[in-house]
Amino acid sequence: MEAFEALVAGDPEQVGRYRIVARLGVGGMGRVYLGRSPGGRAVAVKVVRSELAEDGEFRRRFAREVAAARRVSGVFTAGVVDADPDGSPAWLATAYVPGVSLGEAVVAHGPWPQGLVLALGAGLAEALEAIHAADVVHRDLKPSNILLATDGPRVIDFGISVAHEATALTRTGMVVGTPGFMSPEQLTGKPVGPASDVFSLGVVLAFTATGSGPFGTGSGHALSFRIVYEDPDLDQVPPVLRSLVALCLTKEPERRPTVATLLEQLAEAAAEEAGEAAEAEAAVEAVGHTPTQPGWLPAPVAATLHSRTTTHGPKVPPAPAPAPAPAPAPALAPVVTEAPVVTEAPEFEPSPKSPETAATGAGPTALPADLTRRRALFGLGGAAVAAGFGFAAWKSSDGDSSAEGPESLPDSSRRPSASPTPTPTPAAPSGTEQWRFATGDLVYASPVVVGGVVYIGNDSDNLYALDTATGGERWTFPAGGMRPTFVIGAKVSSAPAVADGTVYESSADGHLYAVDVGTGKQRWTFPTGEYGSSSPTVADGVVYVGGGGEVVYRLGPGGRNDYGDGHVYAVDAGTGEQRWRFTTRSSVVAAPTVVDGVVYAACLSGTAYALDAGTGKRRWEFTTRGYVGSPAAVADGAVYVSSEDGQLYALDAETGDQRWKFAAGKSMSAPTAVDGTVYLGSANGDLTAVVAGTGKRRWKSRIGKEFVSAPIVVDGTAYAGSGDGNLSAVDADTGKRRWTFRTGSSIYSTPAFADGVVYISSLNGVLYAVT
Repeated sequence: MEAFEALVAGDPEQVGRYRIVARLGVGGMGRVYLGRSPGGRAVAVKVVRSELAEDGEFRRRFAREVAAARRVSGVFTAGVVDADPDGSPAWLATAYVPGVSLGEAVVAHGPWPQGLVLALGAGLAEALEAIHAADVVHRDLKPSNILLATDGPRVIDFGISVAHEATALTRTGMVVGTPGFMSPEQLTGKPVGPASDVFSLGVVLAFTATGSGPFGTGSGHALSFRIVYEDPDLDQVPPVLRSLVALCLTKEPERRPTVATLLEQLAEAAAEEAGEAAEAEAAVEAVGHTPTQPGWLPAPVAATLHSRTTTHGPKVPPAPAPAPAPAPAPALAPVVTEAPVVTEAPEFEPSPKSPETAATGAGPTALPADLTRRRALFGLGGAAVAAGFGFAAWKSSDGDSSAEGPESLPDSSRRPSASPTPTPTPAAPSGTEQWRFATGDLVYASPVVVGGVVYIGNDSDNLYALDTATGGERWTFPAGGMRPTFVIGAKVSSAPAVADGTVYESSADGHLYAVDVGTGKQRWTFPTGEYGSSSPTVADGVVYVGGGGEVVYRLGPGGRNDYGDGHVYAVDAGTGEQRWRFTTRSSVVAAPTVVDGVVYAACLSGTAYALDAGTGKRRWEFTTRGYVGSPAAVADGAVYVSSEDGQLYALDAETGDQRWKFAAGKSMSAPTAVDGTVYLGSANGDLTAVVAGTGKRRWKSRIGKEFVSAPIVVDGTAYAGSGDGNLSAVDADTGKRRWTFRTGSSIYSTPAFADGVVYISSLNGVLYAVT
């Protein structure tokens, strides 16, 4: 397989003391290169984009995080090999070794046995102890930030970690972390300390033992709300682990165990499972294998790791001469020949041609001070550190995700054609991959197809225009995202809108961009507010977009959630000038729906509005008992709204009066109304069809184990994605599944359909074209 991408004109030949020999990946903060030290050591060199490095605050934070990382050492952690925060450009380097992420392992091979989860937890607790000893809080411990090596787990990507003394550099109201894994104090804006990482560790252990998070699936808003206000679902967690995880997931940080106590509890839990609670050495048998010795991984995971580190180990090429500048013809889509491993901060995920490796630090580490139960758990092996590293500056300046699932990469068993321009066979069966394109970062957004071009945005706020026939890249537009952007309720999935030769894209930097569809050049930009905006909607020469103020999960007067004001904007599609603005009770995070001169929009606090499209005057409003974070569907004089109170509401489009409501359960998708039926997905893996006239269920089909996306219905078939990585085609009349396509990573986006091809984006940043 081709492990690296060749250098091109403009790439550096030398960064610091490292000779640059190949490209590894690219992200919102810059590019990652394969380098060699003077002694021949392979390193991953991350080079900051020049325009970002010119930001004084970014440089200060970058330097602060590098300094903090240098203080961290431990068997299950990694530090920086080298760095120059003041260089031109700024950069840092980490060592380069193989590995498999925990997220990929669980998605590909399923939950782990209880004993191996205990071994994993012990290693992770040891890592957190080392991190906290350096006065650093990780803040983003999750499956994709845990690398599995033959001699134990490695905590990687201190992408959100912040030294305690660096809080002055954190903007007020900004929340860093990943929904589903953040602690309640992160979400409510309270002080964050080591106990926050203990909470995240509890979520990780529950995920590893069950294959899903203890707070369910769905949007980032839904996950965050449950973390703050609801109890975790631990019914599927094995009994020995259950009590331990429950303590980690206590809402109050002071009631959670310390990391030191947690190590003791892991040893006791291991001994309890083996029925030997007296001697710590007996815990080795309970764990099965210590995490520093071969055999500690589940057999399928160990086999995958062995394959990647032997068959596909990194073969570092000699430094090639820089390649000539690429021809002006559109580039072809990258061809993924093997699933790479996510081991860097999401902004630096390897390109599709990257080898299955991780950037790590290496070096000797001191033995743990407590040599009793830890000897039983770890065997005191003198393993070298082999884990990747990231830091707060990368993620804090590029936005985070609004929803979280296992960040695995595509199923390695499904490989596309080796041809650079895959040609579909006319007789190919339904559900066959035509091509795939890797964006290089997480993708929650839905694709849009217009005029032979598919448009897709990723979490680095890059907008891609791809040829529908080949997946070849026509152009890329960097739509902002130059500062911290993940604020609960503000950073949401954004799908572009296309009309009259212009594509409109909302960005995490609080702007709406208008981009020429032919050239990818910006036409104008419109500010939607400091805290981001919804996806845009275009109708009759006007772009409608939602925005709003900060949204945090805290209780206001009377015990209700306290939200900032939001807005619906009407913007001239040609000039970018504001026509009107309507103020709502909270942020508008879902795209407005425009039908027959009326704009239907919903704000996060749960109120749906009908506004005159020409003037912005309110016609009516309807308030649900839960928050609303998805677009309304409008058909045949009715407006359908999904609310987090578990109800699908049918409202009269003229008056706003309720016609009926259907109990669908919490965390349902946006509704889709077609031919007298309303279709919606739910968090438990069901796709449901409801009779539009009566609100009675027509059918329910279990198409996944986790959250099911909003479907698209075309020619009698409903297409929907699921959190367990499947794209399913279902008979729209009966609910019977016709075929399933496996992506290998969670799908939260709505598919797009054009000319017999379904386009679907998965969380790991890959867009698929499926016949």
